[in-house]
Amino acid sequence: MDIILKSVIYLGILGGLYALVYYLNHKTPLPKGCENLKAECNGCHDLSCCNNPAHDE
Repeated sequence: MDIILKSVIYLGILGGLYALVYYLNHKTPLPKGCENLKAECNGCHDLSCCNNPAHDE
């Protein structure tokens, strides 16, 4: 029973850390010049890039 309690506490701590880092990441402002990358992207051959204009079609 003791190992189950420890594992639940451990997973709770990991979940809390993940939530804190996720929140702080979204709270951080973008650096200057990186606000709108799609406007300057002419498109490369990397279709997995989220800024590729092929995704707008």
